[in-house]
Amino acid sequence: MNIKTTRDSLLSQLAQIRQTYDEKLATLSEQQLLWKPAPDRWGILECLAHLNMASQYYVRQLQLKWEQNSTTGTQTSEFEMSLNGKLILRFLDPKSTVKIPAPSMFKPKPYHLDVPKVKQTFVEILENFSNFIEKSDRIDWNLRVLSPFSTWLKFRLGDVLIFVTAHLQRHLNQALKVMQEAAFTKVL
Repeated sequence: MNIKTTRDSLLSQLAQIRQTYDEKLATLSEQQLLWKPAPDRWGILECLAHLNMASQYYVRQLQLKWEQNSTTGTQTSEFEMSLNGKLILRFLDPKSTVKIPAPSMFKPKPYHLDVPKVKQTFVEILENFSNFIEKSDRIDWNLRVLSPFSTWLKFRLGDVLIFVTAHLQRHLNQALKVMQEAAFTKVL
């Protein structure tokens, strides 16, 4: 796949994610954000907290790679996802109907649900991730990035850019579905 085209597509997707957040979620009340459709289902704030926990790890990894490997020249113009990246994307893709449980390290706990902090962190992560993608033409998309699950599992930097964006969209869609629940309209 062409890096410039992929980069521009990711930036467009992130801009849409930010716009959707600003228009539909940012102005919700604390009660609406904390409301859960069922005890075993996440509410909107839990979706955002989960995204914060998972995305923060990768944003830090990307920043580290940038500090160690950025150049002023241009890198190769083509990129192919690794097998690991393709596999993870299959599960994280917003179009996927496969439900996989979140790893326990990324499951929001009650102490993660500080409304102002979750909202602020989510916006910061979107900004930092977008900024990284904007300058990603100066770093090799084939660099290895460690998985948070094991030092044996690695992804290509380009894989991470693609599947983190998909993951953001998947759980933003999940949060929007919470708003469609009949009981949600009764929450103030």
